[in-house]
Amino acid sequence: MLQAKTEYGKIVTLASLTRREIAFLKKETQFFCPACRERVIARAGPKTVPHFAHNAKSHCPSQEGGEGAYHEKGKLLLYRWLQSQQLDVQLETFLPAIGQRPDILLKLHGKTIAIEYQCARIPPEQIIRRNQGYHSQGIVPIWILGANRFNRRNRNQVRIDQFQLHFMHQFSSDFPLTLYYFCPETLRFILFQDFYFTTAQQATGKLFIKKLTDMIMTDLFQRSWFNQQQLCQIWKQEKRSFRLRSSGHVYGRELAWQQWLYVNRTHRETLPSMVYLPVASQYRMNTPPWDWQSRLCLEVIAPLTNGETFSLQRCMHVLRSHLRNPRLFPLVKSFANPVYQYLYLLERMQVIREVSPKAFAKQTAIPSYQHLEAALNGDNELMNQLIKQNIGMNHL
Repeated sequence: MLQAKTEYGKIVTLASLTRREIAFLKKETQFFCPACRERVIARAGPKTVPHFAHNAKSHCPSQEGGEGAYHEKGKLLLYRWLQSQQLDVQLETFLPAIGQRPDILLKLHGKTIAIEYQCARIPPEQIIRRNQGYHSQGIVPIWILGANRFNRRNRNQVRIDQFQLHFMHQFSSDFPLTLYYFCPETLRFILFQDFYFTTAQQATGKLFIKKLTDMIMTDLFQRSWFNQQQLCQIWKQEKRSFRLRSSGHVYGRELAWQQWLYVNRTHRETLPSMVYLPVASQYRMNTPPWDWQSRLCLEVIAPLTNGETFSLQRCMHVLRSHLRNPRLFPLVKSFANPVYQYLYLLERMQVIREVSPKAFAKQTAIPSYQHLEAALNGDNELMNQLIKQNIGMNHL
């Protein structure tokens, strides 16, 4: 931690002092944690940000988990950045009502914001518990990930592992999904917004990368939406790669899906083109788009005769093991349903139609292909149709 109290109650921030001043204080002053009041040690090595550390056996309720110099440096830079904007900001303020100490506490436009700079893995339960604590006090939490967790694959694609899913923000239903990253070494701040998962752990979206010194606090709330035509063009390539990909060595859910294809006498290369479409709330599924979408098409819709009906509830039951618990996303305010979003796309393509709330009727047969070339042509035609109709992928 960056701050501690002296025995007289004065708050000291080591990083704001010179090396000589720190050396003098270490000899003459005892320091205590503002949260647990245990004695802490002042540390100021040549390669680290000056900070305070608990004893290894400490049970302080607000311990950060030992994230190290990278975390301390980033936290201090973010604090000073907010200070430079003349904002009402505090560093490591302990909140006794919930026993938590956010890295930064900010007052902005009548709201209190807790900023957490997270560089190390922590259990999901801890993330959920911290967010619940902030929400109980009417505090808006914003989590900024260390750029050591940022894994860019190409211009628009980022790898997002399961841990990072817990830090997706959506401040309102009309705000794009957003992930924040910051690198204290390069001073680069990264926003990844309006992203669509193309696989279980890879998403394509809008990337905003800027020097921290060229930004202000309100830039964190900017809204960048993916161009619909650009998204569909990217998805064309994704579908092509999906068709041409070698099966190779698979395991887990992907193996289970391939076995399911075999039982249903079909193959990835000849699946209907309406399988594997972009759905904004794909993050709520624990299987990739092609898995659950193919099961919905072939298990629920394909066996029906034209005009026969089915319900959203039936679809949700079939896919119940594919859905993630919404409580894993405490920072997302949208109640978007990925299954309903996908059914909406099928309706716009006139495969089905909604005959009553959450009930649908099959309109046309779901075509499959006899060979790969026909499937690739069909994929291109369908994506061109989506571009022409300008169908909103994030609808509902």
